[in-house]
Amino acid sequence: MRFRSITRTTQPTLEPVTLAEAKQHLRVDSHDDDAYIAGLIRAAREWVEEYLDRTLVLTQWAVRFDRFPYDSTADIELPRPPMATSGAATAVSVTYTLEDGSTAAYSTSLFRVDRNATPGAVKTNYGQTWPPHRQDDNSIEITYWAGYGANATDVPQGIRNAMLLYITELYEKRGNGEPPVAAKMLLDAFRWGSYQ
Repeated sequence: MRFRSITRTTQPTLEPVTLAEAKQHLRVDSHDDDAYIAGLIRAAREWVEEYLDRTLVLTQWAVRFDRFPYDSTADIELPRPPMATSGAATAVSVTYTLEDGSTAAYSTSLFRVDRNATPGAVKTNYGQTWPPHRQDDNSIEITYWAGYGANATDVPQGIRNAMLLYITELYEKRGNGEPPVAAKMLLDAFRWGSYQ
């Protein structure tokens, strides 16, 4: 089931590559370009997330659908994997619009979450059905947490290295901005079959 919209409701509290790591990779000793390099780190992370359609550092997302699946056994896939699997930031909530226009929360005791699937998924408990609701634009909202973890080192090293290669390209060429082939090759190892 395809979502209508997705919104990042929290920004990562840190980047997968630190300023010190980027400067060391760039062989920059001064502090003159620190703000510029920090911006390149964020740009590189955003590009990698778009390229892989993944979340790197722990982030909360809100994804919206027009309706629940007609088949109550069908999964609702949650984009931007991997889903958070441990820690405090693992809550998943499902809200929906009733026929009268008010909203309701679907009880967490009535659905289950598959955090190990890629992408993650929400499904009804065995024998349950999705509740009746208004079928309209964005009438279902699911919030969840995704990312490899809350620390930069939780992000796989190959992804971090690809970011460093792209940061170097952006810094040294200042206008070209084309991701290097080597960065894409590193990232392609993290793509998942048909989930690309």
